[in-house]
Amino acid sequence: MHNKGRFPNVIFGARLQPESATLAIVLTLLGLIFVFLFMTLTAQLAQGQSAQNAVPPTARQAAASPAFASRLAHPSRRSPAPRTKRRTSPLDSVIYSNGPVNGTVDAWTINFGYSVSDSFTANGSAVTGFDFYVWAYPGDTPLTVDWSITSQPLGGGTVYGSGTASVTSTFISSNQYGYDIDKVSATGLNVSAGSGWLNLQNASTSFGNPLFWDENSGVGCNSPGCPSLADQNSVGTIPSEAFDLNSGNGPPPCFQSGGDMEIIHDFNSKTDGGSPSGGVVADATGNVYGAMSGGQTGFGFVYEIASRNQLFNTLYNFTGGPDGGYPNSPIVGPEGVLYGTANGGCCGLVYSLRPGPTACLTNSCRWTESSVYQFTGTDGVAGPGNLLFDHAGNLYGTSAGGGAYGNGAVFELSPSAGGWTETILYSFTGGSDGGGPNSLIVGIDGNLYGTTVSGGGNGYECTPECGVVFQLVRPLSGGTWTENVIYSFTGMGDGGGPYNLAQDGLGNLLGIAYTTYEAGATTVFELSPSSGSWVFNVVFQMPKFELLLWSNTDLAADTAGNVYWARAFLTQIYGGEALLQVWPPGGGFSTIYNAPGLFFPSGPLGLDANRNVYGTTASCGKYGQGTVWMVTH
Repeated sequence: MHNKGRFPNVIFGARLQPESATLAIVLTLLGLIFVFLFMTLTAQLAQGQSAQNAVPPTARQAAASPAFASRLAHPSRRSPAPRTKRRTSPLDSVIYSNGPVNGTVDAWTINFGYSVSDSFTANGSAVTGFDFYVWAYPGDTPLTVDWSITSQPLGGGTVYGSGTASVTSTFISSNQYGYDIDKVSATGLNVSAGSGWLNLQNASTSFGNPLFWDENSGVGCNSPGCPSLADQNSVGTIPSEAFDLNSGNGPPPCFQSGGDMEIIHDFNSKTDGGSPSGGVVADATGNVYGAMSGGQTGFGFVYEIASRNQLFNTLYNFTGGPDGGYPNSPIVGPEGVLYGTANGGCCGLVYSLRPGPTACLTNSCRWTESSVYQFTGTDGVAGPGNLLFDHAGNLYGTSAGGGAYGNGAVFELSPSAGGWTETILYSFTGGSDGGGPNSLIVGIDGNLYGTTVSGGGNGYECTPECGVVFQLVRPLSGGTWTENVIYSFTGMGDGGGPYNLAQDGLGNLLGIAYTTYEAGATTVFELSPSSGSWVFNVVFQMPKFELLLWSNTDLAADTAGNVYWARAFLTQIYGGEALLQVWPPGGGFSTIYNAPGLFFPSGPLGLDANRNVYGTTASCGKYGQGTVWMVTH
């Protein structure tokens, strides 16, 4: 007899008698109902959990979401590339610019199912590439993005071109929410469209995090038809985003080795990272050191280019554990030990890298990493910045946050038998004394001098915030350090938001300030001591209008008091300049290298005992991924 269409009388291998079959069927049905209910409940819970952790459309919403806020707890402290109005791919010219990167208001998700569209007017020029600006999680690197150019928003209407672009990115800065602000570039397109919509979606990153397109609302745009209209697929109309469309037939080729200039390393983005923006430091013998994001672990690494053979050597890969991650470029301390800051724990740490006991004869010698000091959140430091030593072996640094008032502090680490002792020398209030210290030097008088990005203002309302140059006077014996404000920026013709300081051999302070509406793209200023006060003077301002691309390095002083820096700009008609210059004590800048092609260095400069100057570019080089260069002087 067949049991077709019925439950068989065999359950789990046991043959049942007919009188037991009914009970078995009932139990089986109850079991199936239980499994169904369990799976339904699990799916509902999973759906609810998924909804709870859904990627918000904007970066600020993500920063407030428990699912993602923890990823911003330790923001990247990499040295920023210069702020710009418009930064273009080196081999392209801008045919539509929707305004400068903002990086502080908000940004919109372009992955995890979200897409964003912005309108443009290209006046019939072929689109060969585009640049857009993003908010990324610290250390994360944009890899690809799906793009299309269409006649209607969100991919509608006529499709003029589409594809998946492998992108390159350049770190610009970190913002107040903990995100990295990056410029992302796509090249190799060939799309004819007089006007239309640029659509971005399905972006991928090295760590798989959300990626957000910067919202700038078109403020500062100069192209016909800007600011753009913008749409987002989940909310509809949104403010416009920061992007450029580029076309071929662009500016001159990249700089090359020749004369006093030598490219000593070409980054390839595979084995050694790419697009460096953190600059370098050099020891007396010409060994060059720097830090990069990514690496074998994804948490960044410190590298060396040895003077004896110019081989690239990864000294240490950070793991993101007790050793921290995303290191800043180091400084050279006593006995050739490297010191730097990194993310780690709640509030960052100071690390050291020590060479092995025997000389390294290859390009694969690893150094030993140690955590010099782990900040705890109760010691007044939150996110340590640049470091420096004094002649007594004390280590000083700045903290953009923390301090007694939450507006940053200057700290000291003094060596002791049991390690290092930390002391807060000064806490900023964010008022007239400044806020957010971001650079520090030891003056020739033994006092500390530095800059803050905010505070000050002399009663002006500053955009960006004004900032100050300060002096911390060393106590004669015991006691506390005293702060004096040397200069308070107005945000007018003097610039604003100073971020760099150096001192020449006569005691004059030189510094760099960001752009303001009244000032040029970059302002270099001088503060000269005079009868117990300081006299402010603008030394140089980059042109204010019609710049396609500009950059500048930090200032660096050698032991003789000469101050070096490099600057470059390119105009819409491909005029401009690219110079490495030196300021002798008490004198004006003179040029020691005039680049014959594109040369856009940024970050700190390295100096050795022979006055050779070292630096990085985020682009150019053999593989287009940036260089480390040296100018013999």
